[in-house]
This record gives sequence, C-alpha cells and structure tokens, in this order.
Amino acid sequence: MKMTQELKNHLIASFGVKATASEEEFLKTASDALLAGTLDGRKYAELCTDKKAQEANQFAEKLDRVATGLEKLLEVATKETTVSAKTPEQLAAEKAAGTTTAVLATKEVKSEGRLTKMFRIGSESVEGGEKDIEVRVKEAAEAYSDTKSTLTYPAQTKGGRIHPLAGEIVKDFDNGSTMNTPSDRDKAVSGAFAQYLVAKARLGSKTIAWAHLPQHSKELVMYAATKMEWGGAGDKETIAANQINRRKLTDLEVKGLIDDAVSGGTEAVPIVFDDQIVTTPILQGEFFPLVNLIPLDKGRRVQGAQAAIVSSEWGGVDDTSIDLFDTASYVSAFDTTIYRWQGAIWIGLDFLSDTPIDFGQFLTQQYGEVMLRDFDSAICVGDGATQPQGIMNKAGTSVVNFGGTTTLSNYETLRFGVHKREHLANLMKTAVFGGTDISYQRAKAIPVGATDARRLNSVMQLPNYDDYSWMGRPFKINESLTNSQIFYAILGRYRMYRRRGLTIRNSVEGDTLIRRNDCLITATARVGGQLERGAAASVTTTAPS
Repeated sequence: MKMTQELKNHLIASFGVKATASEEEFLKTASDALLAGTLDGRKYAELCTDKKAQEANQFAEKLDRVATGLEKLLEVATKETTVSAKTPEQLAAEKAAGTTTAVLATKEVKSEGRLTKMFRIGSESVEGGEKDIEVRVKEAAEAYSDTKSTLTYPAQTKGGRIHPLAGEIVKDFDNGSTMNTPSDRDKAVSGAFAQYLVAKARLGSKTIAWAHLPQHSKELVMYAATKMEWGGAGDKETIAANQINRRKLTDLEVKGLIDDAVSGGTEAVPIVFDDQIVTTPILQGEFFPLVNLIPLDKGRRVQGAQAAIVSSEWGGVDDTSIDLFDTASYVSAFDTTIYRWQGAIWIGLDFLSDTPIDFGQFLTQQYGEVMLRDFDSAICVGDGATQPQGIMNKAGTSVVNFGGTTTLSNYETLRFGVHKREHLANLMKTAVFGGTDISYQRAKAIPVGATDARRLNSVMQLPNYDDYSWMGRPFKINESLTNSQIFYAILGRYRMYRRRGLTIRNSVEGDTLIRRNDCLITATARVGGQLERGAAASVTTTAPS
C-alpha cells in the first residue's frame, strides 16, 4: 500500500489518526477502513496519486511531443530530392539514333532549409570557434538615446517677458544650419566629462583620476574623445596651432587628456558640452538672441572695415563741375578686440554620485545662466576696455536729452533718432528699447494730461504691463543699466564675435574649498563685440533716476 501525504491528511481528518502516528499506524487504519467499507476505493486511488509526479509526467509528455515535432521538421528540412536522368553515354547513343529527350544529369541535391542552416551555423561556431556569428558588446553611449528635435525659441525670455522670436527655429551661428536640442547621449557625455574634471582636480593627477572614474563614465569620455568633435585650447592656448576648432582629437591629444605621462594636455571640451552651455543665453536672453553672432576660429582681434553712405546731388548745368565725393573717411576701420570671459562655479564633491546625465545637465545649465546675464549686460553697457563695447558707450549714436522727465515726446525723439534706412526688413524684429523695469513702468504710466490720470498708451482701457512693449517695439530689461539710461537700437547691427569652444580649468586647493568639500570649476570663453555704426542706436542718460 502506497502512503502519500494526501492519504495521511485524509486519515487524520476523517479517522482520528494523530499527526505524530507512525507509518504502521497509518497503514493499519487505511487497511481497516478499506475492509470496513468506510474508505471508498475510488477515493483511496485518488488519494494515492502523487500530484507532483503526475505534473512531471505531463510535462515530460509535452517535451516528447515537441521533440517529435522537431524531428519531423528537421526531416522535412533535410529531405533529399533525387532527380533521375540518363547517363551521358545513353544521351550520346540516343542522339545518334535521333531519339534524344530533354533530361537532366543524374545527381543528388540536398535541399538545406533555413532551420537546418541555423543548426549547422550554431554547431560550427561551437566546434570551430566564432566563425559565422559575431558577438558585439554595446558601448556605454548606446545606452542613451541619440534622438534630437529642432530647437525653437520659447514663448518667454528668462525674465518672463515675451520673446520677440517665439516659435522660430534657432540657427547655428557657426554655419547657419538648424540647431537641435541636446540628446540624452549628449547630456550623458557632458556629465561624464564634468565628473572627470572634478576627479582630476580632487586627486591632482589625470592618471589617478581616470583610474577612480566609474567604468561607465570612462566609456562615455572615451566615446567623446574618439568619436565626437571638440573645441577649445590645446596644451598652450597662446599658440594658434594648438587651438582645437570643431574637430576630433588626435591620438596624442586623447592620450594627453587622461595620461600624466604625456606632457601638456588639453583644456578643450566636447562641442556638445559647449553647445549646451550657450543654448541658455541663445534661447532665454533678452538681448543676446537678437545680435549678429559671428564664429571666430582664432585670434585676439578682428580687423574689419565699414563704409559710409555715398552722397549725391541734382541740378547740375553745363559748365558747372560736379562736386567730388570725399572718400577720405568713406572707408574706416572696424576692429574688434576679443576679450576673455570667465565663469566659475563651486561643485560639492558629493554631487559626483549623481548620474552623468543629471550632472551634465546641472553644470551646463548653471554656466549658461551666468553667461546669459553677463553677455546681455555687455551688449548694453560694456566698457570696451575689458569686455565688448556696449550700446551706451558706442561713439556716434544719437543722444537724446530727456531733461529728467518721462514724456511721450522724449520717447518719440528716442525712437526716431534711428533713421528708417537702418530698419531693414530682416532687422525689424531686432529693433528694441532697452532700459530697467522702472523705466518701463514710467513709460507705461505716462498720463493723458496733468489732470487726466488715464494712461496715454491705452486711453480706452488699462495698459497691459505684461507685454513689455512700447510704441510697437519690445522693451527689453537689463538691470546693469541705471534708471536714467535708456536706448533704442537695432540689435541686428550689433556684431558679436565668439570663439567656439570653452577652456575648462578646475581646482580643489585652498582653505575654503577644502573646508567646504567643494571643487571650483572655471570656464573661459572669448568674445568681442560692438555696434557696426552709431547710427543704429539712439541713447539717453538723462531719464529720471
């Protein structure tokens, strides 16, 4: 008699057998119950069936059926087909007798199916090494999407004001092509590169920093070093030949990036790192998106020329000479000095635990916002000595005297201080007023009259202060201006040169950095700029303070 656990459970529940009873007691109780008829034979047979063994048998049967089907499939795939025909001797004899029939030579053709071929390739690879199947391990960069989308200007600037180019496609200042949003792969590469910079500063050695970098970040940096374009300074930024301009690194430069044994090194950065930083001021700046941004490969000074307007006259008569046009000052120099801009940021060393994509996005966003602030300020009030020359300091502009008052007449004089010929169709969107928030508020608050508190710019309704526009032109805000400084300018006439590629330096030395457990990362860019001519702007320094 077979004693299963199911039978024991039934005897315990129905016949009072103790759970601690011996095997013999279970057997005796079961036998007595069968003889007495209190345990039905069918019930007994059901209880004696081992369900686990039954399931195993059913699974084995399924496997047998699968194996049988596979064997039949292989048999069909490897079926030999024989085409019968007569021998060449028989064909020659029949040809001589004139009884030749069209036949095929006798041979056996083995038709190899796809499944058979698959099994054969697999067996060859196992027996003879990797002959037909090539296994490739994906790079770390392939774990991130390379999908990009067209970059367009947002509806508002960083300050929350309406963007004059909202919805338009952003063009690359380098070649005029459409700019794209950074992909996840670009962000991951930027983050891994930034992690390496911090590790190098913290450990004081490229080799040691590289050894301490996570393997995933190493692969991302090497992907950038070998397959992406870079920009910035080589081992000596004063030597023009060592400038890296939108190209891949050489083998020696790649080695100098991570190895102390290579003298010098490189301070260049991946172009995607540079692009992500400059994207913020391009998209969200008040003034920077509207200027004429020109790429510069090398040099500390741009030499150019500007031409005056040719004069002419009517009314000439015989024996009267035509006045000669004086060309002495027709062409004048338009030279622009390139200045160094530096941005510094403190990074907590514990921040390195973030993923590369998060770290890169944070770092490029921080630098971008600082660059946005400084570039906008330089366009407005740059001194032209240590930074690009601002509109307020450009010689030859039309100067308007507000006399310490804010009146419609003053603003009309300021607006029409720039001649219509400067308002070309392609530059109309770049014609703006510039001032402070208080200056804008005062302009909107000009009353109809001394005893009429209604606002002049919206007599029939309350003025819309949120549109930041005045006289049909955007009113841009920059807090580097004083309340008494206001201008109207064609920003498309402001030419700004920028050398592509940032130079990155870092340090963890110094009492403050050590106590804060921080790393100092500085980024250096090179820019220069000024208005093409003073006639493209009118300014005042006598508005109410």
